[in-house]
Amino acid sequence: MPQATDEQRALMKKWFGDSIDDRPPTEFLLSHGYTCDKDGFWIKPVPSHTISETEGECLDFLCDEWDYGTKW
Repeated sequence: MPQATDEQRALMKKWFGDSIDDRPPTEFLLSHGYTCDKDGFWIKPVPSHTISETEGECLDFLCDEWDYGTKW
């Protein structure tokens, strides 16, 4: 069930366009070395990776709006 805040949705629209879609933030994370396992959990490029603010916002949005998870 979608639970992203209005602020999260507005930020994703600002960065990626008008539609609320999981594809743009997903492609952004994949292009930065993240992987997503078959269960929908995001995995950092390496365990010591420091998550940038932009990456964190994308992860939060995907977890809140699209029910993805993280493993770390």
